[in-house]
Amino acid sequence: MYLRKTFHIFVVVIATVMVLLPSSSSAEEIAVNSELYGSWSALNLEQNGLKANLILIIEEDQVIAHNTCSFRGYSVVAQTSSPAVITSNEIRILRSNMAMEEYSPGFLQCKASIKAANMKYKLRDGKLFLDVPEERETLELSRADVQSQATVKTKGPQPELDYTKQGIMYAKKGNYQEAIKAYDKAIEANPSYVIAYYNRSVAYTKAGQYEEAINDCNKVLQLDPLHSNSYYTRGVSYWHLGSKNQAIKDMQEAAKLKHKEAQDYLTSMGIKW
Repeated sequence: MYLRKTFHIFVVVIATVMVLLPSSSSAEEIAVNSELYGSWSALNLEQNGLKANLILIIEEDQVIAHNTCSFRGYSVVAQTSSPAVITSNEIRILRSNMAMEEYSPGFLQCKASIKAANMKYKLRDGKLFLDVPEERETLELSRADVQSQATVKTKGPQPELDYTKQGIMYAKKGNYQEAIKAYDKAIEANPSYVIAYYNRSVAYTKAGQYEEAINDCNKVLQLDPLHSNSYYTRGVSYWHLGSKNQAIKDMQEAAKLKHKEAQDYLTSMGIKW
């Protein structure tokens, strides 16, 4: 279904890469999984002489969707590059940009786009899988040669990762103030580092600093509007501060984004989401 929908007879070929939301757990998020770096073949189809090839290129902080369409000697290349957060469990797109080039004849077009959706990439046995619940399908990606000018780059040391790992270690020991200090350093090193903001919000809630937790959740949601954990954590913080109506609104937003704890809580209260 999902694969068939990417093939549009002769006229337009559209390859859409849908990406994931965070997991339902409100625990601290763990930093990158470098095994995800590299190029992955997501689509390779041919029908009546029309070919479509989609390569997903995963770098430290972005995902590139490189789509090539060809027909009878004509070729169209479209490339989308989007900032991303890579964790041990998932790839989450923060924002998406679309690039499209069209060559004569005009009936052959190729568009690559990255959309935020309730989907997750998971690495299993050296392969990347994309679960598509709406279509009840699983799309398997495999390692591929990069078929574009895009190359996998590394940036060298990433202090925000090191500080975040320190924060996680402190938090696991229940030393939330030290964890907060470590996340402070991670954010100082990279002011757009979503994981550090979210992890710090969790540490703040566990330390009873709910207003600070709300501020961090607000920052995360500015960077990643589909971060269900932050809606949930912000809702918990509002609840502790006595703002019950706002807490329920945040829980409902989290529930709509498939956050299980939020869904279970609202269901137990008889509240629709």
